[in-house]
Amino acid sequence: MRTLADLLLRPFMKPCLLGVLGVSLFLASCVGGASDGKSDAASRAALLPGKVGPSGEVVMVVSESAWSRGIGAAVDSVFLRPVRVLPQYEPRFDVIRLDPDEFDRFWKPHRNLVVFDIADRIDTQDPSMRVMRSRYAKGQIYVEIKARTAQAAAALLLDPAEGEMLADLLEQEEATRYGQWLGLDRNEVLEQTIREKQGLSCILPRDAQLVQSVGGFAWIERNLTRMKGGRNHDVQLGVVVHRTPYAGPKDFSMARMLERRDSLLEARVSGPNPDSWMTTEYRLPPRYEEVSHRGGFAATMRGLWKMEGDFMGGPWTSIAWVDEARGQLVTVDGYVYAPYFGKREYLREVEAIVRSFAPLKTQNKTP
Repeated sequence: MRTLADLLLRPFMKPCLLGVLGVSLFLASCVGGASDGKSDAASRAALLPGKVGPSGEVVMVVSESAWSRGIGAAVDSVFLRPVRVLPQYEPRFDVIRLDPDEFDRFWKPHRNLVVFDIADRIDTQDPSMRVMRSRYAKGQIYVEIKARTAQAAAALLLDPAEGEMLADLLEQEEATRYGQWLGLDRNEVLEQTIREKQGLSCILPRDAQLVQSVGGFAWIERNLTRMKGGRNHDVQLGVVVHRTPYAGPKDFSMARMLERRDSLLEARVSGPNPDSWMTTEYRLPPRYEEVSHRGGFAATMRGLWKMEGDFMGGPWTSIAWVDEARGQLVTVDGYVYAPYFGKREYLREVEAIVRSFAPLKTQNKTP
């Protein structure tokens, strides 16, 4: 899977073309090719304000007339597509349209900006897209789309190599931001416990608690209280880590991964009622994908879970990879229980925690 870091060019490199219609991606700080300008660029970046706006929000700067001539429909098709495997409809992003004359200093530091330049000029004859980092704010993603007509810009967005890739990059960036945010207030005591007992490094929020740790198994939970409708409601974010002997590539098959998951959850993750346990909900089939994780092979899954013997459920995500030093398959599952709230952002937060797990470089004790 390509990441935003993979596709953004290194500082001070000239733009390159990617994709059928050409996606030119480079860092916002690039103002030339000289290596001695790096310190100047870093100094300028240090003076930028912090990004603003809620997670998952994207501001589209485009005129109403261009929006109504195809761009709006293309944006809806790409950015308002449902988040995969959630129990109810939630869009991938919350989209705000802004007229160009409203694009002032209040909006410029927004975390995700897509600015359309629709005009008949030499540089707009071929539709193009470029992505820049930290143009007006630290950590900001700024996208500029140029086209001669609104219809050409819409066609660019509807090209999977362009629009879908952009949406994927923004999703990856939001997950990265959650990881950075979690790192600001960590539960270092629990992280040390996981290092000692499981041989894994990770980033865990301060209010995370260890429910159980036995052998190569650990269950971590974060219990929150959120208000809605004048009442407090419980929200649970959980992570389940387990190690098993690695028998070969067949252990990465979707069927084997789900079989291990259900067996482990039934034995280890119980519900609030007697004879209740967590399991996979198969009425909406889980999704499976092979990805690159920390430079190695990994398999990810997403799906819905339910509680046998109780009325609980929600989305889950997992990643599995081989700890080659120990010859073990490490699987990290994350789940969300938030029956009264949207689950998109909670799932992104859990996914950031799940992907923070990594094997220790040196280990004296094998779980």
